[in-house]
Amino acid sequence: MNFQAPEGTRDITPEQVVLWNRLEKAARETFSRFGYEEVRTPIFEYTALFHKSSGETTDIVEKEMFTFGDPEDKKGTYSLRPELTPGTIRALIENQLFAKKNFWKVWYLGPAFRKERPQKGRYRQFTQIGVEAMGSSDPLVDAETMVLFAEILKAVGVTAWELRINSIGCKECRPAYREALKAYIRPLLGTLDENCQRRFERNVFRILDCKVDAEKLKDAPKAMDHLCPQCKAHMAVVEKALQACAVPYRVDPRIVRGLDYYTRTVYEFSSSALGSQNALAGGGRYDTLVGSMGGPDVGSVGFAAGVERILLAMGGEAPPPAPDFYAIAAGDVARDEVFKTVMALRRAGLSGDMDFEGRSVKAQMRSANKAAARYALFIGPEEAQKGAVKLKDMKDGAEQTVSLDEAVRKLQGGMTA
Repeated sequence: MNFQAPEGTRDITPEQVVLWNRLEKAARETFSRFGYEEVRTPIFEYTALFHKSSGETTDIVEKEMFTFGDPEDKKGTYSLRPELTPGTIRALIENQLFAKKNFWKVWYLGPAFRKERPQKGRYRQFTQIGVEAMGSSDPLVDAETMVLFAEILKAVGVTAWELRINSIGCKECRPAYREALKAYIRPLLGTLDENCQRRFERNVFRILDCKVDAEKLKDAPKAMDHLCPQCKAHMAVVEKALQACAVPYRVDPRIVRGLDYYTRTVYEFSSSALGSQNALAGGGRYDTLVGSMGGPDVGSVGFAAGVERILLAMGGEAPPPAPDFYAIAAGDVARDEVFKTVMALRRAGLSGDMDFEGRSVKAQMRSANKAAARYALFIGPEEAQKGAVKLKDMKDGAEQTVSLDEAVRKLQGGMTA
């Protein structure tokens, strides 16, 4: 029997991991510069957590979660996390972190799971990276999260991206907008697809997300035209901050986000390099979610990005880091002598490898070239007896025999002689 990875999952091979590491390194460095701390949460939670946070009418909760366990269990069933925001908030509340300080800026990276139809850039197991800034209603924090993600894209060389923003208002102004939207859509309802008809009563805002009947909804009322003075002022500060930081954006009234907890600012990053599945990241403000989950009543904002989507936008391949040396067993030298030398160099902080297949010197040199090693390090019976090695600069071919200690110094500083 030939085993295959489950549908909607994929293997990340050593060649691909190089790009993953490049992205993760850039993200970690950027998060650190912006003052965000890492948090790690379980990959599964009680199902009720997602019903409470993500919303009963969202596609995620209705049909995309992998749920397991005994439905009769008083504590409920479990679900593999379809997103990382709810678990992150739960972790801060459960561990009483808000008692230590009022404002937290955290970031996360890990797998998430959705029972979707697999396609390019969309998997059933995918990797999400994101931030949550909890404890502030300042619109400048909204802008900071957007600038942060733009900096990550810059760091990994993604230039073909677009930022679209919108405001969906708050509990004060959203009811009037909801009624205006329903009044516009009601005469069209019979012509819209089944999803839109189902959403009309349950969450009419999500109809604006419709990809099938988007053209029919192009003249729908805009949330921005129904904002209260406070929400208008909030949005104005966000826009002014983005302009001050030279982060290009455009206001898009169709950005509503697919989760129920968003308030005021919502945004999406997309890339023309990805085709139809062009989303890179999405986020926004959720001023009522932490309080509704048993935490303090604080303003919060965050984003989540798909690592696989970012990697597609990055494109190309990245070679693995070049090792400092490749050790070559010459003549009938005892292989354990070569191994001992290699380990001594590694313990000195150098990177390198040796042949473990008992091949000829010529074949070992091919491996040194293929690895793009800085130096080939020859060890024959004579060198082993003297505790020396012969170093060959793989760029100019210069050779010299030196002691092991001298080899360490030269490899650490580069060959100058």
